[in-house]
Amino acid sequence: MNNELLHNTIITLRAIEPEDLDLFYKWENDTMYWEHGSTIVPFSRYALKQYIQATTQDVYETKQLRLMIEHVRDKVCLGTIDVSQIDFFHKRAEMGVFIDKHYQQKGFAVMAIQLLLEYLFSFLDLEQVYCHVPKNNISSQKMLLKTGFVCVGEKKHWIRKGNQFEDVLFFQKLK
Repeated sequence: MNNELLHNTIITLRAIEPEDLDLFYKWENDTMYWEHGSTIVPFSRYALKQYIQATTQDVYETKQLRLMIEHVRDKVCLGTIDVSQIDFFHKRAEMGVFIDKHYQQKGFAVMAIQLLLEYLFSFLDLEQVYCHVPKNNISSQKMLLKTGFVCVGEKKHWIRKGNQFEDVLFFQKLK
């Protein structure tokens, strides 16, 4: 992987390391975030350790990529940025970003998205990246608009929140 594409003067997007296990355990088992993803049960350290080992596989084989967002100056991990559902034939992929609550609203997600898009469009030669955002998540919508995404649709009752269903907006960024 050409690391020149995955960093700026403030953050670096890097591969997951075994030393990241404790962070993953904390983040993946924080029930506050479960409604935004697909997690419905806690993860064991063993399961997360296996996941971290599997992430070293080739992106062309796994059709996914998860990178750590690391602060350049102090080497603190701020969050992760994920690419999944990579379709090399149709040249598209789904993106998700997670920033630890202590580092939110500081511009790190926007920087990470910009770096990731540069990598996906120039190095992997994808044509588009898309993501789903809950309709009431205004800050994530603004973040995506800042990075050039466009809201192209709405999916009704797409995610469950408690006993109710919530709509999501579908965003795309074309090359």
